[in-house]
Amino acid sequence: MSSVTVNEQISVKVGDTIPKGILKHVPYTPELADSSACGKPQDYNTLEEWKGKKVVIVSTPGAFTPTCHQQHVPGFIKNYDALSKKGVDVIVVLAANDPFVMSAWGRTGGIPDKIVYASDPNAQWSSALGLAKDLTAVGFGIRTQRYALILDDLKVVYIATEGGLGLENSSAEKILAHL
Repeated sequence: MSSVTVNEQISVKVGDTIPKGILKHVPYTPELADSSACGKPQDYNTLEEWKGKKVVIVSTPGAFTPTCHQQHVPGFIKNYDALSKKGVDVIVVLAANDPFVMSAWGRTGGIPDKIVYASDPNAQWSSALGLAKDLTAVGFGIRTQRYALILDDLKVVYIATEGGLGLENSSAEKILAHL
């Protein structure tokens, strides 16, 4: 039985200050480049890391999954410079996978030192936002939903979720249009 309460209703809205969350992150170092090292997961405090910054969070149900790996995240990698030019200080790719998997996923995209690949253990932070999804029926457990947030100094200025496999609301192009 999971200790996470999965809320099928989005509880965060535009104008809200995000709740504190402790994500897990393996900071990129050159030693990780050839995948012979794993790095050490560190706490990533949402309030400390994002205070005073413009942040784009792209949340996926899972690393290395078809839609997430082949369609969703590549748009943010491709548009990294365009997002930066629009004032984005931090781009975070978020999933409930463990921090080692998230670190490995980040190294496959070509710019692991520029985008933060963070783990939301048991989707606890996403659950606090009302953005967790129970996929235990298909053997995946509690996951983060597919969503995107734009934050400005910890306040939500844009939120987008997806109902299925589509990327109509949370693609990099949609985020760019809302910056």
